[in-house]
Amino acid sequence: MKLNKLVVAAVLLSTLTWIGCGSSGVVKPTDEQNAFASVEGLGDLAGDDAMFASAFVSGAAPKNRKDYGERGYQVNGDPTFDGDTVTVPVKIFGGVHATASGDGRGGKASSVAETEQVWTLQRIDGQWKIKDAPLG
Repeated sequence: MKLNKLVVAAVLLSTLTWIGCGSSGVVKPTDEQNAFASVEGLGDLAGDDAMFASAFVSGAAPKNRKDYGERGYQVNGDPTFDGDTVTVPVKIFGGVHATASGDGRGGKASSVAETEQVWTLQRIDGQWKIKDAPLG
């Protein structure tokens, strides 16, 4: 009888531990975080034609990809969501090393003046894509 109680207690403890560990600890990013990532990672994506184009709504990628690679981007305020569209205030700054030449060597630091623009993103198939991204 003692053995059965011990087995039941072990199974119960095991089950409670398993239930208590049901949370994987992985936090799913919010819409806001996903939209911000689309903006703030753009400078890195500008080093490759295909990756740069994939950050934008189809047909909306600017022709001056190199200019985007010479700048850094930071969301600088609250986004305004309207369904599958969001407008985001973006601080655009220079001082980053241009890598858009594709030769693998870092270029000299950009001396572009800091500015702020409002960019528009659109959610397509669950992913935020840039629709309009003026540099200034």
